[in-house]
Amino acid sequence: MYLCGQNLQTMKKRYTFEGEWFEADLDDLRRLLAENREYLKNYEEVFSSLDDDDYVARGNGFCDRKYSDDFVEGQMDKYARHVSMLEEWIAEWPLEALK
Repeated sequence: MYLCGQNLQTMKKRYTFEGEWFEADLDDLRRLLAENREYLKNYEEVFSSLDDDDYVARGNGFCDRKYSDDFVEGQMDKYARHVSMLEEWIAEWPLEALK
C-alpha cells in the first residue's frame, strides 16, 4: 500500500524513549523490539543467577559485587517498558500510517 508515492512500511515516524527521540520505520521498530527483548532476557538471566557471594575482584585488591540487585531490577524494568512501548507502536503502525 502506498501513500503519496511512499511505501507505508518505510515511512519514518518520530518516537521517544525516556526523553530521547528518534525516527524509525516499521523495520526499525521490529529490530529495536528484538534487541530490547534480548537485553531483557539477558538481565533476567543475570538476576536469576545473582547470589550474595557473586563478587568480582577489582584491580586494587578489594572485591565488589558484579551487579547490585537494584541495578539489575532497574534494567529489567527499563527494557520491559521498552518492549511494551515497541509492541504497542508496531501494533498501531497500520492505523498511524494511514492518518
